[in-house]
Amino acid sequence: MTTHALVFEDLTPEERGRREELVEIIVVGEVASLRSGKALREVRDRRLYRETHTNLEAWAHDACRLSRARVYQLIEFADVHEAAADQGIEVSNERMARALGVISPEHYGLVVAVTQAATGKDRPSNADLQAVGEVVRDMAAGMVEHPDTREPMPFADLPPERKAEAVTRAVQAGSRDRRDFQGTDDVKPMEYLSGLQQMGVTGALRFGPPGYWLEVMDASTGELLEGPPAATVWDAPRAWRRRHESELDRPGDA
Repeated sequence: MTTHALVFEDLTPEERGRREELVEIIVVGEVASLRSGKALREVRDRRLYRETHTNLEAWAHDACRLSRARVYQLIEFADVHEAAADQGIEVSNERMARALGVISPEHYGLVVAVTQAATGKDRPSNADLQAVGEVVRDMAAGMVEHPDTREPMPFADLPPERKAEAVTRAVQAGSRDRRDFQGTDDVKPMEYLSGLQQMGVTGALRFGPPGYWLEVMDASTGELLEGPPAATVWDAPRAWRRRHESELDRPGDA
């Protein structure tokens, strides 16, 4: 049996001192971002820009050299940090705030709890939090199956303890889909779309009440070839291929 030992390397006093300086910069930087977000929010809410500018974005650009996107990233950090703190959840950095920012504050605790359970980590990665957050966002916007009756019902009507169960099931199903979606096709669906893109073919994968469907622009005629609705995002390219592949004129075809 092969064993592996962890090997650590001592830092020099100079390196150790510099590391501590960098830690302070990182920590202070996050604190500064939070304070900046709160300050920008106050300027916005009290319209303290109105003496020289007509809106917050223009004022922040001229006075603080901040882009519009950065202004709202900082404000979101402050909003999410405070809403999470009210629930006893520590949002330690902007990336975590952006991960939770995809959902409403009422679901912060649900997302954190499900992510911790799914990953087995007390402090799951921001990517894991965002993945679960997106599942909750999508479920909250539509109907879900009741865990017992399988009848459709609004997510908001599920009892709190059953919400975690429903989200966990959806996260697990999504993980299986991501692992198994390619199926056993001779041409795997996402590889097929990637191949079309590399050849300059344009189109879009769309979704709505009927399901998922693929739209592809025929390069020679300009006609939009629409595939039939399918049950899953993985089946949409398959359905489109069955209907249209033989009539598609790819750029560069003779």
